[in-house]
Amino acid sequence: MVYVPSILFALLASYRDDNLPARVPYVFPAPGTDPVADALRARRPNNTLLDLDGVLNNNTIPGTMRELIILRSAVISNAAYIWIQHEPVARSEGLTTAQLQTIRFAPPFSGLTPGTTFHGTLAPELVAALNFADFSLSLVHIPDAVYNGLSEFLSDSQMVLATATVGFYALTARFVVGLNIDDKMGVPVPIPQ
Repeated sequence: MVYVPSILFALLASYRDDNLPARVPYVFPAPGTDPVADALRARRPNNTLLDLDGVLNNNTIPGTMRELIILRSAVISNAAYIWIQHEPVARSEGLTTAQLQTIRFAPPFSGLTPGTTFHGTLAPELVAALNFADFSLSLVHIPDAVYNGLSEFLSDSQMVLATATVGFYALTARFVVGLNIDDKMGVPVPIPQ
């Protein structure tokens, strides 16, 4: 783990990056058009996005699928903090209360076959994303059938992004739980209402 002194973090967050090129295009949503970008702006001293944010905003996974993966990481890791932060984003992306309840209560690996009764609230692509997240988060090894099930709905580059999203939020869950961020370490993941 890399230790970033707080003074360095404050310095990095205090000014606008210089927009030097990256391997992928930057995406900077205009203020008021993207709740995640607006939340990031609100945390910054000068209300702007960093180049890193511009790269991360280039994620082309459908919003419902991205948020399902993030919320599933909260469930599998019992990271209430992540769920609390992302449930409103998931709702803004179009996930319903019934779908959120399925994401919250489905036992790991329960969606091995799309169309099962338990997953009646989720479209086939979201069942595939749930399966993918469960295997990646719980076992790391993703069977070919599960990987191929999600790749039916995503391009190769989106599969890379889905894998990165699962990995990033697995790390994030361990980080926020391990450090007891916002005193949520022992708090159960909320039940969607």
